[in-house]
Amino acid sequence: MSTRPPYRELGRLVDNIGNDGFAAAVFELMYAAVGADHVVAHLVGRHHILGLFTHGLLSARIANTINQRYLERYHMLDKSVSSFRELGDDEPVVTRFDQRLNASPTYSAFFFERTGLCDKLSVVSNRSEGMAFCNLYRLDASGKFSKKNLLDAQALAPVLMAAIWQHVDRIGQASLPTMKTLSEPYAAERHALRTLSRREMQVCQRLLAGASNEGVALDLSISTHTVRTLRKRVYKKLQVNSLSDLYAKYMNAMSAVVSGQ
Repeated sequence: MSTRPPYRELGRLVDNIGNDGFAAAVFELMYAAVGADHVVAHLVGRHHILGLFTHGLLSARIANTINQRYLERYHMLDKSVSSFRELGDDEPVVTRFDQRLNASPTYSAFFFERTGLCDKLSVVSNRSEGMAFCNLYRLDASGKFSKKNLLDAQALAPVLMAAIWQHVDRIGQASLPTMKTLSEPYAAERHALRTLSRREMQVCQRLLAGASNEGVALDLSISTHTVRTLRKRVYKKLQVNSLSDLYAKYMNAMSAVVSGQ
């Protein structure tokens, strides 16, 4: 991370809006100015979540795998997304990953322990057409973001998010990577999910995220016997007979519910 003002990186960012080099330009800017080791951006609409880019020091294989898994399932365990919607449509906001908000060992193990990542800042921008957020990550070797890093990210947030929105406008959503996960949810499915108790919903979310009974038990600090009981109740209320039925009928609807739609 350089101590000089990131004027050169800002110039590259502007030059690459709408081009293939945009993700690299975002990374170079946030690496130089904030010390981010990796950047990932997503666009969230009414019924979909799109992967804008992932770029940085993680290997391409690891970065693409965790990004794909996040878009497919793990966003359902990320309570940050729904909380981002409450930030309003004013200036972009920078938030720090709060382990208490995402108190899921399954989520933390997949995105942090297995990857060597240790901290995350999210730069969030809400607009009438949707929400965009850019996650900035630090590797264990770099340590967590400092207070100065947070302030520097806040200073750059308006420029960064304006560039990201301009980039989306220029390339068009149709040309983004085909990692859309929130197809139009059926009202009946969402209604059925909302009949679940809080604990049943927690179990259902983790089953849809791919967790085993043992994994759900660890996440929620309950016994596997309790998980099996709750799982039977979930199946009965949702009128499914197997995990494959649950995936087929409720994956998209659950995505919409937990994203605040």
